[in-house]
Amino acid sequence: MTKSTGLLASVAAALALTLAAPSTAHAQVGGARRFGLGLALGYPDVGLSMNYFTSQATSLQFVVSFWYRNGRFGRDYVDNSSGIFLRGDYLFHPATLIRGTTADLGFYIGPGLYAGFGNYDSFVFGAELPIGLAVQFKTIPLDLAFEAVPRLSILNGNGAGLGFGVGGTFHVRYYF
Repeated sequence: MTKSTGLLASVAAALALTLAAPSTAHAQVGGARRFGLGLALGYPDVGLSMNYFTSQATSLQFVVSFWYRNGRFGRDYVDNSSGIFLRGDYLFHPATLIRGTTADLGFYIGPGLYAGFGNYDSFVFGAELPIGLAVQFKTIPLDLAFEAVPRLSILNGNGAGLGFGVGGTFHVRYYF
């Protein structure tokens, strides 16, 4: 993670905590509040993160982000490997690892699909398996999640072709 991405993550977390001032004692993520919206920061994602709990143990996660290579921003905003990156995952939340008085630490895993559409007709499509840890606060409707995302590309701009990679994302989401 570059310095600018780390700084952006810190600012986003501080802003989310400020906006999510405690208003109710029962602001349970996944319970009364099922839909979360926030930021996805990582590689290759920098964008919008959405999560919708279909039950206490399952959720649908979507990410729409700017896909970048080599962390280029500013004047070199778009290079040969930049574009839009879309993800959709069906997540299972099988266990709460630690229960605390202010927050719980949970584990999640689930299959998903991704697609990337870049400049100069570049394209990628494949399957992924996000594996993550999420901190869900009890007094504010906020979660902080960090995940590793192994990916298997199936199609690219040249046709069928298998490739493997691992990404990582930090999510900050406020639940409504």
